[in-house]
Amino acid sequence: MNNKYKAIILVIMVMLLPLSTQLFAGNRDRSGQAGAQELLIDPWARSAGWGTAGIAEIRGLESIYSNVAGISFVNRLEVAFTRTQYMAGSRTGIGVNAAAITIKLNKKDKKTGDVKDYGVLGLSMFLMNFGKIDITAVDQPEGNLGTFSPNLLYIGVHYAKSFNRYIHGGVTGKIINESCGNMSATGFAFDVGIQYLSGPYENFKIGVTLKNIGLPMHYRGDGLAIRAIATGADHEISLEQRSADCEMPALIALGISYDFLFFGKEYASMTRKELKVEGLSRADAKHRLTLAGSFIANSYSHDQFSLGIEYGLGQIFMVRAGYLIEQGMWNSETSATFYTGPSAGVTVAIPMAKKGNGNQKLFLDYGYRFTNKWGGNHYIGLKLAL
Repeated sequence: MNNKYKAIILVIMVMLLPLSTQLFAGNRDRSGQAGAQELLIDPWARSAGWGTAGIAEIRGLESIYSNVAGISFVNRLEVAFTRTQYMAGSRTGIGVNAAAITIKLNKKDKKTGDVKDYGVLGLSMFLMNFGKIDITAVDQPEGNLGTFSPNLLYIGVHYAKSFNRYIHGGVTGKIINESCGNMSATGFAFDVGIQYLSGPYENFKIGVTLKNIGLPMHYRGDGLAIRAIATGADHEISLEQRSADCEMPALIALGISYDFLFFGKEYASMTRKELKVEGLSRADAKHRLTLAGSFIANSYSHDQFSLGIEYGLGQIFMVRAGYLIEQGMWNSETSATFYTGPSAGVTVAIPMAKKGNGNQKLFLDYGYRFTNKWGGNHYIGLKLAL
């Protein structure tokens, strides 16, 4: 590998270390003190089936949540939409809609014919709603005052680039908006991530991502105002209460994965060195088995470990499972998370007409995460890759 890129990785690691020492301070005493908790919800069916294990492995559009560096693998254009039934069976019906588009920025040199890679640009939207909730008051606890609908929204702009075949990096900027009745809060956060590939077929991967770094946010609006008579006054005036600031739920995640690749019969007589000369990669493997693991250090909750496994039949069918480990999660009375650990998912690709140098595919994704409240989380996704 070029020494310049080795130096880039070293510099990034050194920059992340001071931040990571602060993030590793996550503990139960700080749980619930951060705002914008929707930033910790993975809305994508494919990555949710891993249970956050794919920090190093994830690639394509879905990686904008787990590790934005992964969108550098987008071939030309990807468009996706996912619908999540969050905590299925809850009374009001909690839903998450996520949509995104990523496009590779290439330019062909008219003189030489070479294609210049300027990276991948993406845009995404996350919207979480809680249905209609009854308005109640101290003197009318039974309601009958109408309803309100909280909404949590953030829009992300993403950029990633492959520095060479081994090093990939990306950055995300997010604008967050939360509204509840006649109150709202707005904030900004950013993510940064890198992925490093090694091995004979680039099948050994390491990923690092720093997420949700931003300034505190607080609520504003008429919902914080009350009508009252001030001391020394004889008429009512509007008095506005001040909302406390809340920090962003910052975290650092480290991941590792390894692909076991099994090529077709036409390559059975070739040695590993000959296969490498052929330039084969995971895309050429007939069967693939990937093992992945990650560690997530949360600022405002317990740290988490996650393990995952995925089997791929060519580029047509994939099935995956994951298991999340968090301190105290097996005791429902003291657990700080409603996840019970297991998760699973499946992907089916429908080949479409060939165009250019790549294949068009329509991906159907499903994921499920087990919870100890209600009926778990169901994720259904649709992605078009060109």
